[in-house]
Amino acid sequence: MEYFLKPLGQSPIITIDSKRFALLKKSKHILSEALAMEEEYEMVISNYIDLEKESINVSVSNMVRNYRGHVDFFEARLALNRRFMNLLTSVRLYHDQLTAHCIACLPEENGVEERVKTLFSAEYDKNFDYRFMEALRNHIQHYGTAVHQVIFGARWTSHDDSGQLEFSSSFTAEKKFLDSDGHFKKQVLNEMPDKVDLISASRSYIEALSSIHNNARQMISGSVTEARASIQKAIDEYKAANKDSVGLSAYVFNGDTRVEEIPLFLNWDDVRIQLEKRNAHLVNLKKRYVTGQVKKE
Repeated sequence: MEYFLKPLGQSPIITIDSKRFALLKKSKHILSEALAMEEEYEMVISNYIDLEKESINVSVSNMVRNYRGHVDFFEARLALNRRFMNLLTSVRLYHDQLTAHCIACLPEENGVEERVKTLFSAEYDKNFDYRFMEALRNHIQHYGTAVHQVIFGARWTSHDDSGQLEFSSSFTAEKKFLDSDGHFKKQVLNEMPDKVDLISASRSYIEALSSIHNNARQMISGSVTEARASIQKAIDEYKAANKDSVGLSAYVFNGDTRVEEIPLFLNWDDVRIQLEKRNAHLVNLKKRYVTGQVKKE
């Protein structure tokens, strides 16, 4: 077998050994798994943002159209339930895949599965909102919907000339409906108040997931950094010898037969880095909110 680095076309080659090829192959796999982890977390965050936007959207629609009838409330509840379904389904995917991604990024470490499970169980044990949303996810996937009541509100911010009419909406899951269903997790149901504000619970839930994801990033960061460095070293080495590394790959040849090829470029891994920056660790999300109030001088 022959191992070497070679870009597209009739460019020169650099011979490498089987150990170097195996390292590049492992590095490419680690970066692929790290990117998949970020993509799945991005789906969670994107669906959460869509839920927040839907909450604002129904308030704006009420402000303009003055919701009154059953059809208006039904449409608002349907839209919010759809967003909840998307969010909680994406969390299920993320939850199911995170352990596998971390194991793949740490192929020579033991106990990775247990470490990831501990991240999830720690948030579950300390946070009612996390326990509730986990139980609610199972409920909507098999038995019912999340949003039982939508309430629209309007109030004057003050009674002088500077006052503005502020519109808002809230939506809740109600204990009586979950209890009557008979399938909602009893332990969580017993500690649940009569109503749970779903936006507040969602913010707390996403903050907990952000903590889990941040810890998972830290867990694999050393391995991921080394993987990127090994590929970057191959690119730099080829550039130093032959100026251009466009389309660079590592090859295995058996005589004239190409046995294996590993493309060596990092543009796609730059996406992972940007996703990490865009989805930074969320702290105190439950205390944040968005307002459309017009500020007057």
